[in-house]
Amino acid sequence: MTRWERTALTFISQTSDWDRNRDMTSFIPFSISLLRELFGAYISLQLDFEDAYTAKVKAASPSYLNDLILNPGPVVTLLEQHHYKIIYWPQIFEKNAFDDLLQALSSAVILPVKGPGVDALILFGWSEPQTFDASARECLEIIRGRFKEILQQSHTQRTVNTTMSRFTAIMHTIPQALIFIGNDGHSGWVNAAAAALLQLDEPGEQPPHVLSSVMGQLISSAENKEDINKAALQLFISPENKMKDMRWEIPGNALSVSCMPVDSIGRLWEFKKI
Repeated sequence: MTRWERTALTFISQTSDWDRNRDMTSFIPFSISLLRELFGAYISLQLDFEDAYTAKVKAASPSYLNDLILNPGPVVTLLEQHHYKIIYWPQIFEKNAFDDLLQALSSAVILPVKGPGVDALILFGWSEPQTFDASARECLEIIRGRFKEILQQSHTQRTVNTTMSRFTAIMHTIPQALIFIGNDGHSGWVNAAAAALLQLDEPGEQPPHVLSSVMGQLISSAENKEDINKAALQLFISPENKMKDMRWEIPGNALSVSCMPVDSIGRLWEFKKI
């Protein structure tokens, strides 16, 4: 196994669960630091394209390069000329798009990184000449692919989390008590009104056996519990698998109760005060 192959495997291993379990704001800085060590590079940095006039250096080593401002125009032209593919410089040109940033270095690699919320490049520079053979190029393509994968997965996860937070906030403000019980035997959920009705400590995720127990207690307290039990039996044998506006006479609280299937994954119960 070549050192480039080991580098690719190490990078994948070190970032294997980052998109699920860690703060994404630190992903690129961590990756740059890790790769600089694995590559044995002298310089490593992230160049963010903030706008049409500003490109700022971040996550740099040596650290004195941080916050250096470059003109993005020549750099973007360079990337366009290479169709935003990885750029390999076994020998750094005396005149290049990075001005004096690469002085006294022999070789460099430029990795464009573009994804949701990210428009940047990552640069590594060596003081000793480097040869970028087929294994080196394959390694760097794998690493670039991993960057793209994690940035996309992170964006997707953030979108899901935002949507779920919004959905949950809306469900908790609905005055009707809503109870979902999954067919898998493991998932259950109640909104704030249902938690209050069932005297649960808090809304949100609840084990189905807990929900079944407290709903059973609610039925037992009803003045028309025999009618409710008969309706429940009909519900479970009904081909439509649903019930609409069943009256539950709870002491001091008359309720209209409906139950409907949810895409074959469970049942949603709705309790409305009459």
